[in-house]
Amino acid sequence: MLTRRSVLVGGGALAGLAAAQFVGMTAHTPGPAAQPRRKPSTAVWFDVISDIQGDFADLDRALDGLAAFGRADALLVNGDLTPNGREREYEELFDRLRRSGHPDALYTIGNHEFYNDESSEVSVERFLRHSAMPGLFSAHDVGGVPVLRLGTIDGSEGSGHCVILGSTQLDWLRDTLEACRRERPVLVMSHHALPRTVSGTFTDPLTQAPKIYSSDYAESDQLLDLLGGFPNVLLMSGHTHWSLYREDWLTRRTVPGGHRDGFAAVNTGAVQTGFGPDGRGGEEPVDRNENQGLRIEVDGPTVRVHALDFRRSAVIRTAEFRVDGRPGPVVVASPGWPRAVT
Repeated sequence: MLTRRSVLVGGGALAGLAAAQFVGMTAHTPGPAAQPRRKPSTAVWFDVISDIQGDFADLDRALDGLAAFGRADALLVNGDLTPNGREREYEELFDRLRRSGHPDALYTIGNHEFYNDESSEVSVERFLRHSAMPGLFSAHDVGGVPVLRLGTIDGSEGSGHCVILGSTQLDWLRDTLEACRRERPVLVMSHHALPRTVSGTFTDPLTQAPKIYSSDYAESDQLLDLLGGFPNVLLMSGHTHWSLYREDWLTRRTVPGGHRDGFAAVNTGAVQTGFGPDGRGGEEPVDRNENQGLRIEVDGPTVRVHALDFRRSAVIRTAEFRVDGRPGPVVVASPGWPRAVT
């Protein structure tokens, strides 16, 4: 069986590097502890994590860190909930989550949910039963903000791809995006990263991992073409475990024939273990103790994304973009890390 770290070969959407514009920023030096900011009545807040993979100590630390910023409206867990998708692993995870007092949660399925030597059908049923999600893909309204979930219908990787969406899911996504208001942001959750969108997925073999991430999706061309017509979309992807300290953590990706502003894409970081380039087109573990995630704030047409380092209690950086004529993203001032909740 191919695994998360296998070298995959195959096609994919390989547009020019200029098709992805990323924000180059220097991380802010953590300032003094601050009080949690007051939530505007018009705002909707999201906590975003991924790649827990059984690391409950770091999960607790991440949830505590997010709670210190004030209670979000939803928790988005973007795949790789478990190490291997086994029954006992789900039981332990959701017991832990129930005791954390987190906001209402949405979950996507990751490749680790299939690493159990059972059929994809069994793995999907187990994920849906424990997560209480209505299906592998679905649309949700969180305070007026559409959140769309995507997921593979076949996690066997027998095709050489980690993700097979299928025509039914792609047609659903197109119809759902068409029905959303263009002047309001739409959040799209998918565990795997698309080619040339976020850290690790570009083509330079020294600083990226093209051998790993060029063909995660069997239908990457179709998905990129679809998303490229919706500049109000923010695609959130995990899976890579690459650091939010990198400059290519948040991009705008354009495709030929799509909207001139493309769509926004952001790396959600990882709770368990950081990875980085190995200088040969692949990747390698960097630090088992890295632990990162996002706080996303939506207020009308504006999306503000805070990259968070739970290990060091630091806001790495903050970027903002709008969907009503100023797509950005632009650098904005980061809040201080709130003092511990008492």
